[in-house]
Amino acid sequence: MKTQSFVITGMTCANCVMRVDKALNASDQILEASVNLATEKAKVVMQDDCDVETVIAAVRQAGYGAIVDDKAHREKIRLAKQRAEKNLFWSFVLSAILTLPMLLGMFAGTLHVHSLMIFHNPRIQFLLATPVQFVFGARFYKGAYMALKNKSANMDVLVALGTSVAYVSSLVFGLFMGNMSAVNFESAAVIITLVLLGKNLENRAKKNTSAAIYSLQKKQAKTVHLLKDDQEIDTPVDTIAENQVILVKPGERVPLDLEILTGRASFDESSLTGEAIPVTKTVRQTVMEGAVNLDGVITARVIHTLDDSAISQMMAAMAEAQATKPEIQKTADRISAIFVPVVLGIALITFLLTAIFTKDISQALLHATSVLVISCPCALGLATPTAVMVATGLGARNGILIKDANALEHSKHISTVIFDKTGTITTGHFQLANWSGSDADFQILASLESYSNHPLAQALKGIDILPVSNFQELAGRGLTGMIQDQTYFAGNAQLMAEQGIAVEASSDTSIYLATATNLLGIATFSSEIKADAVQTLADLSQMGIKTIMLTGDNETAAAKINALVKADTVIAQANPVKKAQVVSNTPDAMMVGDGINDSVALSSALVGVAMGSGSDIAMQSGDVVITSENSLSKIISLIRLSQKTVRKIHQNYFWAFIYNLVGIPLAAFGLLNPMFAALAMSLSSVSVIISSLLLNTKKI
Repeated sequence: MKTQSFVITGMTCANCVMRVDKALNASDQILEASVNLATEKAKVVMQDDCDVETVIAAVRQAGYGAIVDDKAHREKIRLAKQRAEKNLFWSFVLSAILTLPMLLGMFAGTLHVHSLMIFHNPRIQFLLATPVQFVFGARFYKGAYMALKNKSANMDVLVALGTSVAYVSSLVFGLFMGNMSAVNFESAAVIITLVLLGKNLENRAKKNTSAAIYSLQKKQAKTVHLLKDDQEIDTPVDTIAENQVILVKPGERVPLDLEILTGRASFDESSLTGEAIPVTKTVRQTVMEGAVNLDGVITARVIHTLDDSAISQMMAAMAEAQATKPEIQKTADRISAIFVPVVLGIALITFLLTAIFTKDISQALLHATSVLVISCPCALGLATPTAVMVATGLGARNGILIKDANALEHSKHISTVIFDKTGTITTGHFQLANWSGSDADFQILASLESYSNHPLAQALKGIDILPVSNFQELAGRGLTGMIQDQTYFAGNAQLMAEQGIAVEASSDTSIYLATATNLLGIATFSSEIKADAVQTLADLSQMGIKTIMLTGDNETAAAKINALVKADTVIAQANPVKKAQVVSNTPDAMMVGDGINDSVALSSALVGVAMGSGSDIAMQSGDVVITSENSLSKIISLIRLSQKTVRKIHQNYFWAFIYNLVGIPLAAFGLLNPMFAALAMSLSSVSVIISSLLLNTKKI
């Protein structure tokens, strides 16, 4: 199977999402589809033999448009959005120009401005309202037609029906039959104008919910200083290939993921990690795109092109999360499926009862119109996705990259956090704890290990080394080499056993140094605990969340680390399969690991959190990536973000429903004019988006 994202055009409310979702999932070639109103995108999982035209045809059949969301179609998408926004804006402006005179005419008598009374004339109102109804309101008729054709109803049905009732009743009862009290052309025009205004405000507000992705895009450089034949050439960043060498000067933003070749500088990596403290880096160290060079000149090798760079990966992961439909969204989907038919029923009952009790058909139509207009389910469709969009952006700014929106919902319910030890609770970097031999033998050990890339060998760097000949790595056991005509062996207990040398197992990770017959010394190493590990586990305990430490080390080594961090439970000598079993057997568990070694365990957890860095975001297996590998406290931030996001979604549902719960009864009893109903309906959508944007003011 394969996954492809599509930009969907023409959606206006939660029922539109339902229709597109239903149309896509009806195809045998489409395995899964998730449609998002806020991002106007669909994430489609399809069979390998399914082409994109099949998906586009299914969306078109439902009455909407679809464009493949990839690099090749980026310009087409941009132009389509620009065209749609421009069309919507001018539709509102021209509709408002024609509607304003009718509003002035309506208040002319009250304001004693007799020159404006001409706009209260039914014929003049008819001329002004007709283009508003059928030209600028055509989008609602088209949407309503496609909805009814697919045996469903959406916001367009409510708007088209409500304004048509107001327009036709004004035409028949007012213009043709002479009943001036039945003339409500201005109501139909104002409703359409206000709905168009609401859509424009919605578009502007939705752009703010995507501000995190836009801000990341702005951090991407346009040009780089390419070094070629000892010359500095300013070159477009999208033409740079891997392994090319570039120059980065003080004050400049790092344009791509790099490995430093020469120089030394301090870097502000807060755009990637959320950490404000600068990090000093030098030769052979990597620095990620988006970091700011504060004080040094470096030359560096490009390790990722623009498409694979850290920021590009972050934007892709955020877009993926925003396209995912959280489980809490299913509540809104179920409600929206029955909401519009129920509203139509209420409007019909309102019309019949009002007509019976007042004997006034035009009044009954006016009340029914108000019910239809205020009931649009736009806000319901925006409640969850806008909150998710803002939350993923807030997380990214704090070094928490959320790849699956469900992780935002599930993290709130976590009862146990399971930590891998090496690389998670500890830094993964080792330091020499003890050496049992002579200084001369220690120099021999360091000389042999200087040829090795093993993590333990890195702890012996910086020592004067001796020449080594006949060097050989012994897979899984250690290495051997000749120094000053003597052959030496450095490795684990298994290598010593092969040489016939008896050793006792050490409680720490160890390297044994020996000749062919004699043990010369034992180097023992310990791993550094991350600076915030102790406090993080203590905070989790205070929150009532249990902690488990998993490690492949022996029990003695595990106990030594746990004496410091104080996890509730320690499970030692756990291989990847056992780790996954522990996670699977622990309900409501969050697994925190390095994202590669613990991939099975991460995927088995309710929420998998990978501790990583900007360079390996794409390789991580978790639902969430902590982009700074030394920030374990971000786990607490993730849980708090989840709590705040779910609370915000519930608040959004309140705003989505409160307008209807209050407004529908008022409209049914004639206490809410259709024009004010249209204003309230537009405000409900804007209120939900503003409510979501307030998440940005929260600290996590």
